[in-house]
Amino acid sequence: MKFLSLSVRALLNLESLNSVESVGSLVRHRTAPIAVPEKDGFSLKFVPVISGESVAHAYQQFLVEVSKRMNLPVGVFSSRGEFVKFADDRFMEIEGVTPPKNEDDILRAEVDVLLRDIVADIGGFLYAGNYSIKRTSRFQIGYVIPALHDVDAAALEAQFHVRMLPSMATVKAKRGQASPQAPFHVEVGSAVYNFTFNLDIDGIAEPSTKFGKIDKDKLKELSQQKNDRIKAALMALLQLLSTMGFGAKRSRFLPNMELLSAVAAFTEGGMFIVSPGNSKQYLVDTYNRATSYESTLKRLGADVKVDLAYVDREQIEEVDNAEKKKSIEELVAWVVSKVL
Repeated sequence: MKFLSLSVRALLNLESLNSVESVGSLVRHRTAPIAVPEKDGFSLKFVPVISGESVAHAYQQFLVEVSKRMNLPVGVFSSRGEFVKFADDRFMEIEGVTPPKNEDDILRAEVDVLLRDIVADIGGFLYAGNYSIKRTSRFQIGYVIPALHDVDAAALEAQFHVRMLPSMATVKAKRGQASPQAPFHVEVGSAVYNFTFNLDIDGIAEPSTKFGKIDKDKLKELSQQKNDRIKAALMALLQLLSTMGFGAKRSRFLPNMELLSAVAAFTEGGMFIVSPGNSKQYLVDTYNRATSYESTLKRLGADVKVDLAYVDREQIEEVDNAEKKKSIEELVAWVVSKVL
């Protein structure tokens, strides 16, 4: 079993990557409550956040672009950036997949879906028909939130803007028509953000359904694509991390972004998840946990190995048994060397 886990700390200033609603002339940034450790317990703070759905959409969009270049299968809706993923009979029909006729037919239908769309393979899908198919996503991503120990550096502020139509400047607005000048406010956030990304590498191109009849030729075809699909998943991850290309309103509210540090763990024979980047201590915490994880499983007879690498631009506390890389691109290159 091969499993990748990666945690990132990044400074994002003046971002409006995840707006949620308009209240009058105000476009609000998404906020959420988080529990922050204090000296005598915890306090609750509302802070700017970016939803995991936003990051997942960007990753899957990169996956579509990479897969098309590699001649890997991409479904009709995925190619449009609409990740509805074979949700019901209408989508199955449009995608050219026959829904399962009974329980023994679920495996056949899942394999047909995977052969039709790599996004459904790596991103998972749920077909809610008479005989449902549930495929858990091979990648995991949560909310992008301010680092808990740097939460005082997180803030929201509404910026004033005016939308103007110069050619209409001399025309009086009639009752019920919009004024040539329309003031509006966009709420922007700044913070030291952190997020964790996990990828079940061995689960790619492997059916989730473990029962029923299957066409062995189709299963062989899927297996033959496994290596290329893993490469596509890693290429999409590189695009995501190198560009930080997630979120909305990037055309005029492109954040000032700077990667501060990142920690990656590649595990063979188990599923180890790195500690979140809530403080600069997270490399040491990850190393200590990985060491205990390895030794405990080996005492129980399991053959497991966890390798660590990291990028550091903020003087995080180092450990000897982790490889230091100069950039996030070099860190992903290290992952590729481990996987392939």
